[in-house]
Amino acid sequence: MTMDIVKRSVLALAVALAAGLAAVVAAQPQLTELQAAVRERPEDAEAWTRLGNAAYEGGDLETAKDAYLEAVALDYLLGDAHYGLGLVEYARGDYQAALFAFNEVTRLFPDRFDGHYNRAVTLATLRRPSESAAAFRAALGAAEPEATQLDRLNAHVGLAGQLVRTGDYAAAAASFGDALAIRPDDIDLAYNRGAALVAADRGLEALAELTDVEARSGDYRFSVLIAEVYVEQGQVDFALRALERAVRKAREASDRVGEARSLVALGELQRGLGREREAAASFERAAEVDPASWEARYNLGTSLLAAGQPRAALAPLQEAARMQENGIESELALAGTLDQLGMTAEAIASARRVLERSTPSDTEAQTQARFIVGRGLYLRGDYAGAEEAFAKVVQARPSSASAQLWAGLAQYMQGDFQSAAQFYERAVQLDPNSIEARVNLAAAYLASERFGDAAEVYRLLVQQNPQDAESHFNLGWSLYALQRDEDARIAWSAACQLGHQAGCTAPRQ
Repeated sequence: MTMDIVKRSVLALAVALAAGLAAVVAAQPQLTELQAAVRERPEDAEAWTRLGNAAYEGGDLETAKDAYLEAVALDYLLGDAHYGLGLVEYARGDYQAALFAFNEVTRLFPDRFDGHYNRAVTLATLRRPSESAAAFRAALGAAEPEATQLDRLNAHVGLAGQLVRTGDYAAAAASFGDALAIRPDDIDLAYNRGAALVAADRGLEALAELTDVEARSGDYRFSVLIAEVYVEQGQVDFALRALERAVRKAREASDRVGEARSLVALGELQRGLGREREAAASFERAAEVDPASWEARYNLGTSLLAAGQPRAALAPLQEAARMQENGIESELALAGTLDQLGMTAEAIASARRVLERSTPSDTEAQTQARFIVGRGLYLRGDYAGAEEAFAKVVQARPSSASAQLWAGLAQYMQGDFQSAAQFYERAVQLDPNSIEARVNLAAAYLASERFGDAAEVYRLLVQQNPQDAESHFNLGWSLYALQRDEDARIAWSAACQLGHQAGCTAPRQ
């Protein structure tokens, strides 16, 4: 819970890209006058820069880019031209080109705050958080005397946001603290600092401050954070009361989204305490309060699923998956539910949507989705497709007995009994108590004419379960193939006595 709360609150950073340049551009002459000026003095790099500024301010990005490039060609040490070019490229969406321009600003003019700052913003846009954090630090180091208080505030907040992305929550909390020193009454900054401390497992340090802000404000988020701290300390009753306060505060503020989020947090805690009925009620209330909350429906569905009610879980998970259009949590839970309900085609389609939407970092979700796809394809008779899916599952989960077993089943059904036996052997090693793995291993040995190995496994199976007629019968065939006719007749006789009709006729055959 903690990490998600922090990320939601700090990644939507309102960092201005170029507030300083706007003031400069606003005072520029008309574009037509500047164009005339560069025609009269084509070797004047500063005139080209002024033209670029005016064109950028007017939204004519191509003219601005051409003007800045001309200025750079005339005087490569003209920092404002590089800087303006960076702004234009960023506005055009060419962030790599913008980064090059701002790199040159900081290389040529290392004391320039706006160069470091805009370089940091560009790196953040390119999702290079470690480099972006370093650039924000460089901007703060170059803040004197250029940067305003607002500039410094934005730099501290920007640095904190990138530190959150790298998982350095303690340093992020310190940066939010620096921002708070500039704007001490900012509720969002106080929340973000507290959330970062909670994520850094330093919630107790934040508790007094969070409690103070909670008492002074009607912001439900502080009550949720306080509940997290109490949960970490094992103080469940305090946590429940804090979440109930969060629900009440959001309701009193007519904040339906906040009320639903608080109810979801309350339900998650109740579920963690084993209070499944109360948790389901909280999730249902959340869904009623905020009809647009996919989290409420997702949690309701997963609670019902955990309670062994996949049929009841289906509708809320379908709604959650529809609402969370580009996410994977709801879709993955829906795929698992469809799989449990035997809705094979629908389960495969849902799991494939998870694979389409996921990123390389979503390895666990991808593995679960591939397992569902593999099972579905196997049940539909597409054993080659199942083999491909399970091969990736085994690669991701080499220690999963279930994955090894299903990979073996796909190989067996394609007639590759030797490969199937290898998967089954690994499954038995990982789960020695699995009857299913042993039965399939014995079948693979028998099918690949490894009669001695088959006989040994079947003997273990009948020792483990003397009522296993099928294993008695197959033990007979394994012994017969080894030319141990009398032992085979004994095994078939045992199978016959247990009601296995083929065991009664095998000796005559």
